[in-house]
Amino acid sequence: MRFITTLLPLALGVTAQQYAGDIISANLPTIAGAEVAFFKIPDPTGASNLTLINYYSHGTNGGRIVESNIKRAVISLHGLLRDPNNYMTDTLNALAQAKASDANINADSVAVLAPYFPNGNDKYYAYPWTDGLRAGRGSQTSALVWSGSQWSAGGNNQYPYTSTNTSSYFVLDTLIQYFADETLFPNLNQIVLVGHSLGGQMLQRYAAVGPDLNVRVPVTYWIGNPDSYAWLNEDRPLSTAACPDYDEYRSGYSNYSDYPMTYGVDLVNQGREAIQANYQNKQIAYARALLDHGDHSSDCGANTTGADRHERFFFFIQSWRPSCDDPASDNCDTVDLINVSHDNGQMFNSPAGLARLFTDNFYGARNRAYDFGYPRAQAGDDPYPDPAQESVPNAGINYNVYAGGMTYQGCWTNQQPVTPAALPTLLYDNAGNSIEGCVNGCLGAGFSIAGVQNATQCFCGSALNAQSAVLVVDTSCRLACPGNTAQICGSINRLSVFSAQYPTFA
Repeated sequence: MRFITTLLPLALGVTAQQYAGDIISANLPTIAGAEVAFFKIPDPTGASNLTLINYYSHGTNGGRIVESNIKRAVISLHGLLRDPNNYMTDTLNALAQAKASDANINADSVAVLAPYFPNGNDKYYAYPWTDGLRAGRGSQTSALVWSGSQWSAGGNNQYPYTSTNTSSYFVLDTLIQYFADETLFPNLNQIVLVGHSLGGQMLQRYAAVGPDLNVRVPVTYWIGNPDSYAWLNEDRPLSTAACPDYDEYRSGYSNYSDYPMTYGVDLVNQGREAIQANYQNKQIAYARALLDHGDHSSDCGANTTGADRHERFFFFIQSWRPSCDDPASDNCDTVDLINVSHDNGQMFNSPAGLARLFTDNFYGARNRAYDFGYPRAQAGDDPYPDPAQESVPNAGINYNVYAGGMTYQGCWTNQQPVTPAALPTLLYDNAGNSIEGCVNGCLGAGFSIAGVQNATQCFCGSALNAQSAVLVVDTSCRLACPGNTAQICGSINRLSVFSAQYPTFA
């Protein structure tokens, strides 16, 4: 077994650096451009000091960074697989791309940290474990370890068993405050927290309950493709009938301290309006992969906010509109639509990713790039619009006029079997389905509304059922009609609706 350690700080004369944690014997892989570094995290109760395992970037000479040269700190959070080595590699690869357009943006001016939030499955790999001891006593070092994926929502640590009061969110507080320390990083202009997938979930929930740390530099929360969100009120866009626990944390904020959570309890006890205000006071850089329609949610609460990652994102920003009243402020949100899949490397290396991770405000001038990705997907999803592109029409909208003057009226949910069908009559289900065929069939049967779903199905009615039909983002309807593949015929439980006027409801 090969053990990776860092050099002792005293040997380098860098006692001011955050290499003060205990050296944890581990079997973590070596990666180019970074080392495994052990940071000291104080126990919130003051009982002891703990150790956070990280990958920390090197300078261009292969040695440790010179703090006084650092203009930007990027904290890259791993996802479900707990693979900080891969996230460090992907972030460094993106940094190399940014350097290609601005040579000043490089490993000497940008510090990249990839913290590790290990769990019990990582014993022997991330931290040593002693077999044969009482339950829960096998971790004998100061390494911070969490239970399951509770790190992703701010849960307290599981190991070491002598000190279990440390929220993963307190760890993020500590890292932000470390980089914001002017005596260590006098030329720092920006801190960016980067979370993709489960890391994006972590960051969204942290932004909601994390306090204003009053640090001297702007902090951006880059949230990419989370599978779910902690909803900021008790309402949901879709039916909650099949999910009585829809509002429990992590989906909402009921039973918050049962998670178990000690971080943010005072704020949560103030109510949802306080949580909303806290969240909306943060600088959020939303990043949405338009080809990502996946869903790996583990609880029903996520399904009350959308069918998949794509729909949940657009419902969320529709409910809490991103804003950028002043692009030079510390509270200018951005929304980037990126034509890639659920892949953090693709997201980081896109022009949008490079801007948010590295170039925005790099020189401290408070400048940032406009929102990336036109045409937009729904109204209000570009808080910092590009004036050269914001008038570009949505190419995905069907502007055709069909028999009876029927036109496209949007993509709607059909939330069966929990509620009645959005349109009551299934006219047919066949492989020749097209919009013309469905519209003509519904008109011929005496109906005023036609809806195509799941590519092959045609539904008819004279009104939409208000319990089942909810308007969603147009891109939720994405399946080609088999009878005319240039057309879109809804999706699973999603109807592309056509009528001569805006649908009425029953």
